[in-house]
Amino acid sequence: MEEQHPASEIVAKREKSLGYYVGVMGPFLAIIIFSIIMAVLAPRFFLPQNMINIFYSASIFIIMAVGMTFVITGAGIDLSVGSQLALSGVLMCFICKFTNIPPILAIPIGLAIGTLLGTINGLIVVKLRLPEFIATLATMIGYRGIVLILAGGFSMTRFPTEFIFIGRYRLFDVFPIAILLAILVVVVGYIMYRYSKYGRYTAAMGGDKEAAVLAGINVDKYKILNFALMGFLAALASLITIGRLDAFHATYGVYMEIDVIAAVIIGGTALYGGVGKIWGSFAGAVLMAMVTNGVTILRLPYFYQYVAVAVVIIISVALYTLRAKRE
Repeated sequence: MEEQHPASEIVAKREKSLGYYVGVMGPFLAIIIFSIIMAVLAPRFFLPQNMINIFYSASIFIIMAVGMTFVITGAGIDLSVGSQLALSGVLMCFICKFTNIPPILAIPIGLAIGTLLGTINGLIVVKLRLPEFIATLATMIGYRGIVLILAGGFSMTRFPTEFIFIGRYRLFDVFPIAILLAILVVVVGYIMYRYSKYGRYTAAMGGDKEAAVLAGINVDKYKILNFALMGFLAALASLITIGRLDAFHATYGVYMEIDVIAAVIIGGTALYGGVGKIWGSFAGAVLMAMVTNGVTILRLPYFYQYVAVAVVIIISVALYTLRAKRE
C-alpha cells in the first residue's frame, strides 16, 4: 500500500468536514436564489442571448479567479492582477501595432510576459520577505505606472484578426469561444488542485506553513509558482478583454482585483488559506456577472451592484467564520 504523504493528510482532514461540502454548494445555491428572484422581477433575464452575455462577461473573471484561488489557498493575496492584465495587454498590443513580429506570436509572448510579472511578485515576497499585501500593492502601482507611460490616455484599436480571435470569435456566430476557454481553465485548475502534488502542497502550506515545512514542502517554491500562475492567467484574460472590444486603453483592469478576490471569497475559498474551491470560484464569478447584468436589466444605478457584492462577501466570510469555529 502506498504511504500517504503528510501534506495529503493535512488537506484530507479539512475536506472531510461537513462545513467543507456546505461551502462548496453555497455559491451555487446563491445562483439559484438569485435566478428565482430575477425570474419574478425580470423574466427576460433568462433569454438565451442574455445568458450567453452573462457567461461571456464572467469569462474574464472566471479565468483570473482560478489563479487567485491558488494564491489565496496558499495563504497569499495578489492585488496587482488588474495591473498585470493591463501591462501584459499593452505590450501585446505594441507588438501587434509597432513591430514586424507576426500578430499570432504576440499571444505566447504576452502569456510569457504575464507569467514573468507574476513571478516577479513571488520573488519579491519570497526573497525580500515582504507581506503579500504590501508587495503586490507596490507592483499594482508600479505595473499600472508602466502602462500609463506606454499607453498614456490613448486607445489602440483595430487589431489583426489572428490576435483578437480568442476574445472575439463565436462558434456559429453565436457562442463565444471565450466561455469554452474559461471552462477549460476551471477544469484544468480543478484537476491541478485536486489531484496533483502542486495542489496538495499549496493547500497544505496555506493551512499550516510550519507543518508543511516539516513535511518537506518547499514553501517558497510553491508560493512563487502560485504567483506565476496568476500572472499567466491574467495575461490570458487580457486577450479576452482586448478581443471583446477590439481595443485597448490604459484603464483596463482598474479595480479588477476587487472583483476577482470577491469571486474567490464568495466561492468559499478560505480567506486565510488552506482550503480552495475552484468550482466555487467559478460560481462566484458567474454570480457577480449575474448581479451586474441584473442591475442593468432592472435599470438600477450601476453602483447598486457594489452594494450587493459587498453584502454577499460579508455573508460569505461570516458563514465561513462560523463553520471554522464549530469545526
